[in-house]
Amino acid sequence: MSLSAVTNQQPCDALTGGATIQIALLRHAQTDLHGCFCGHSDPSLSVPGQEQLPTIIQSMAHIVPRAIWSSDLRRARETAEPIAKHFGLGYKTSPGFREMNFGNWEGLTWKEVELQYPDDARAWAKLFPHYRPPGGESFLELQARAVAHLEQLAKHAEPGCTLVITHAGFIRTTVAWVLGVPDERIWRIGQHHGALTILEKLRNHWTITALNVSASPFANARHNEIEDQS
Repeated sequence: MSLSAVTNQQPCDALTGGATIQIALLRHAQTDLHGCFCGHSDPSLSVPGQEQLPTIIQSMAHIVPRAIWSSDLRRARETAEPIAKHFGLGYKTSPGFREMNFGNWEGLTWKEVELQYPDDARAWAKLFPHYRPPGGESFLELQARAVAHLEQLAKHAEPGCTLVITHAGFIRTTVAWVLGVPDERIWRIGQHHGALTILEKLRNHWTITALNVSASPFANARHNEIEDQS
């Protein structure tokens, strides 16, 4: 992971200022695979997701990032491009910011997983976060990857705000790590498409100053689908 991102000389005008390292994690806009397990699958944004982009940019009116990073998956890059243009910045990508790899479950709904992989589905429910979907990674493996990238990013970042366009699982697992959320409650951490979560680091201490903040009309359009898995 190279950390030579293009930087902005303006200060970060986000929720707080000073010499604190601030990482703003943004979930990408919506795809046609919401409701399915979409980890390392690489769909483009849906038409509703593309229409969501101006609202996402508007919701970041109080943030002036010094640098922008993105997952290398298409849905994150397609979200990052207009945001970077809005701020007059380039952006860098890294596979380390990807969603969890769901292996053979990619593109399936939970009901389809239960039908096609009944033993794995039961093991996932019983052993979470330790169980790995066939061909994929476990939630704990995702967490180790996410935390390592977060710490490396903070180590090299300038004081102020670094924006990362990433995925629900990556954001959820970093929030769980910072707050010490028990394993069985990790899935209670909501993450809407286009929502911001703000983490700050002062010395060796991490805090969360905003969680799942969204001005998007899609934030309330969650039913019983597993749209969080993307």
